[in-house]
Amino acid sequence: MIKDFTRIMPKKGCEEWIKKLGEMSALFSNTEYETIKRGLRRIAIIRVSPDNLNLFLEKINKDRLLFTPVLKVAESSSFSILNKSIKPGDPFSWEGFLSRNNKDAQKFKKYYLENDHIGIGEMLDYPKCCTDHFIRTFLIDPCPIWEGVSGKVKGYPESNRLIRYFGPVITAHISCSPDCKETKKMGKEWFKIMKNIDSKLADEMYQLLAGPMVWNSYHGVVQVETPYFIGLNSAYYIPKEPRIIEWLGEIKEKTPRNKKLKRKK
Repeated sequence: MIKDFTRIMPKKGCEEWIKKLGEMSALFSNTEYETIKRGLRRIAIIRVSPDNLNLFLEKINKDRLLFTPVLKVAESSSFSILNKSIKPGDPFSWEGFLSRNNKDAQKFKKYYLENDHIGIGEMLDYPKCCTDHFIRTFLIDPCPIWEGVSGKVKGYPESNRLIRYFGPVITAHISCSPDCKETKKMGKEWFKIMKNIDSKLADEMYQLLAGPMVWNSYHGVVQVETPYFIGLNSAYYIPKEPRIIEWLGEIKEKTPRNKKLKRKK
């Protein structure tokens, strides 16, 4: 089995993207926090480092929010959605739930510990179509990307999670399809918050997700090439043949052209 890893190789003249990707990851985390603070949804799953726990608790107390820690998860330099067991002395983070009240936190905790993905998806405010897709594909691939989709694809930037390993995403869930309208609807609300936090960085991230890229999964490694960098990340599912998605960019609505009327002579 391949050891977890994440690597980013900027293209010539794009060295600043390593720092920029980190800033985009922080922008998303701050946006997710704001969705709870503003009451747009009831629960967010977050991880907090023990080193930052005191400052984080001061912040949520000021904002009248609650953090319910559930388990310790191993610190990792790679993108991972699977919690791994840790040994005494290993670096770790607390995984738990950010909420506005204890009732929601305890209700979600029950769903979480029982692996009730329907209840989890509902309380996280994920679109039902995307929750159903996750349940259907999770046992095959713990990090499913658009089941059965390959080749040339167009979609919404809000649904694009092809480079989530490196930070840039607009929504928290894995969309069921590249053109999921429910994801786009949710993403518009989240993107407004991003714009309020850092308008320039939000626009750069949107353009990155709307632009071309190639996602390739094979032999337990995912490689994604964008105009600015090439990223590598370990994968859970090892297909027999390469699965390649050539993301052509954003679906744009066609606007009718005004036809010029010819004057009669």
